[in-house]
Amino acid sequence: MKTDAEIRNGIMNALIKCRQEKGITQAELAKIINKTPTAVASWEQGISLPSVQMLYRLATYYGKSLDYMFGDPDPEERNEEK
Repeated sequence: MKTDAEIRNGIMNALIKCRQEKGITQAELAKIINKTPTAVASWEQGISLPSVQMLYRLATYYGKSLDYMFGDPDPEERNEEK
């Protein structure tokens, strides 16, 4: 079972990676999801975490699973590791 710190780090890293893969800035993402750039920066720095509802919206926007957003590999990636 993951610790709280591991979960927080997994979310932080997934948020950063997804945004960078999409090629958008924190400010652009904030506008898309109707949040402030400060909120997005806080999530990516691990100062705060998005709500479960927001995490779901972000996963949908990025085309990722919730497992991925929590720092676990997507099912396809898990199969490649075997």
